[in-house]
Amino acid sequence: MKSLQKAEIYIWFDSKTSATHLFQGICNVRSLRLNIHEVIPLTSRFPILHNLIEFEFFGKETWLVEFLHCAPNLKTLTVLLQDVAGTRWNIEAPSCLSFHLKKIKISDYTTDMIEIVRYLLDNSMVLEKLIIRVNAMNATRASKARSQLLPLLKSSKKGLIVIL
Repeated sequence: MKSLQKAEIYIWFDSKTSATHLFQGICNVRSLRLNIHEVIPLTSRFPILHNLIEFEFFGKETWLVEFLHCAPNLKTLTVLLQDVAGTRWNIEAPSCLSFHLKKIKISDYTTDMIEIVRYLLDNSMVLEKLIIRVNAMNATRASKARSQLLPLLKSSKKGLIVIL
């Protein structure tokens, strides 16, 4: 698996064993689609994925933070969060945000995600494009989400920001 360039991993169950070995086996991937629906215990830190430049993450907010710190050269991030737990987003920014991340796409945005968007905007120094999809909401909620996001986005000096 050391020569694997692209991987899709779906974790659908509450595993009693660690997933750390699985991630060590794919440490050279350039593109990763990760879908985590349950808690996966860690027996040690995740390996650093130096070659990872494209990451699609579907899962819990707390895992997103962990994986961003393991992908220092990440250029494209797609996020669909199944649970926004209220993680404190005043943590040290992962190096990928400061130096490499150019495109972020947030699918199925909810108003609970405003701190995540603020954190990503504040810390993504080379960001060229941010796409936020609110179209899964009804018209009233979508309007509220847009009004919540607009002041934040207007104050940003980043590249193209799109709300869909």
